[in-house]
Amino acid sequence: MDKPKVFETVSTWKQRTSDSIRVVAFGSSNTQLSLVHAGRFNWVTWLAVAMEAQIGHHVCVINRGIGGETTTDLLRRIERDVLSFKPEMVIVTIGGNDAAKGLAIDQYERQLSEVGQIIRSSGAEAVLQTYYCPLYECFNEGFDRHFEQFVQVNRDLAAKDAYPLIDQYNLFQPLRQADPTGYTALMRDGFHVNHLGNLLMARNALRCFQLEPVAVPAGWENDVEQLPAVIRQHF
Repeated sequence: MDKPKVFETVSTWKQRTSDSIRVVAFGSSNTQLSLVHAGRFNWVTWLAVAMEAQIGHHVCVINRGIGGETTTDLLRRIERDVLSFKPEMVIVTIGGNDAAKGLAIDQYERQLSEVGQIIRSSGAEAVLQTYYCPLYECFNEGFDRHFEQFVQVNRDLAAKDAYPLIDQYNLFQPLRQADPTGYTALMRDGFHVNHLGNLLMARNALRCFQLEPVAVPAGWENDVEQLPAVIRQHF
């Protein structure tokens, strides 16, 4: 992520206590909070709680994730689910379903670029966030290379158009490579992180925003303790 730019933006929010500052998390199932989380926070909720605690009660994080969606869907509903809130910042996490559903990489790039341009034109800061690393053994051979192309689009677009980037894949993929079996402890299924994976995503995002990472909640210590050391060190 472009840390100086984001730090400058977020640091000014502490002084703006008379303003209602809204952050929209815009994406698909790994953004959406649903019953499948069984009452546990996902990364968006952790971010909301941490921002309110560390910046102030005038900051509101709005979750507009809908499972199964692609960049095509985001463009269809961006007016209703993002612009209508007049946000200061929008965190866009999309691409997994684009890759899985066979969307052409150039179409994904065009549509992600359009999402970013629409957000920027509204006066908000668009932040791109990559996916974490799926369990590739759950997919057809070659899906890893295919998926990484979509991750790279986020990186390239962020560099080209000066969007801040939260590179979750850069954190998660080496962990999977170091201990493929142990890495499954962060995953709910082949394509989604569980409560620990969501906490790790949130901690990574908060560091990018120059905020303090949330602590491991009471009652989760045993889950973290059972993680391989290469993963546990990030908690």
